[in-house]
Amino acid sequence: TLRAQERAVTLRDYEELARRAAPETARITCLEGQENEYGAHAVRVLVVPQAVPDPGGRLRFEQLVPGDALLSRITRHLDERRLIGTRLSVGPPYYQGITVVATVHAFRDVDADRVRRQTHDALYRHLDPLTGGADGKGWPFGRPVQAGEVFAVLQRVPGVELVDEVVLHPADPLTGKRGDP
Repeated sequence: TLRAQERAVTLRDYEELARRAAPETARITCLEGQENEYGAHAVRVLVVPQAVPDPGGRLRFEQLVPGDALLSRITRHLDERRLIGTRLSVGPPYYQGITVVATVHAFRDVDADRVRRQTHDALYRHLDPLTGGADGKGWPFGRPVQAGEVFAVLQRVPGVELVDEVVLHPADPLTGKRGDP
């Protein structure tokens, strides 16, 4: 693979240089920009800042949006190193919120409220943009959530006897307003 040390030629170069410009970020990935949206020869740099979860291990949406100063610093650093003619877009990823509607049955001898809390916690952990996903390295960029994996996460919660149904709905990440499945 051809890579340049201080020039942004490949997508991997852009990622590496963006990380050097802002090592405090949690995650950075680069994608080829879609020509109809960004024009020819475009690179999208998606930036996820570090965020500290609340005591329950949850993040607020606002914590996942990088600040203007951080984005400007990355943009300036990459702009000086990009090939002439390459369009650059640096910003947060698009976050698709979801709500999970599931029918979960707890064993009779366990506290149903505790099981409910643990199922919520398990879902938040699994879907977390920073530490979620199957590998624990953050939910993969662009990867849709599948009902089957949500089903599996719920089934593994201690005290859950049966998961009957899982329905995923898109939701506004700020308001939580649920859309149609």
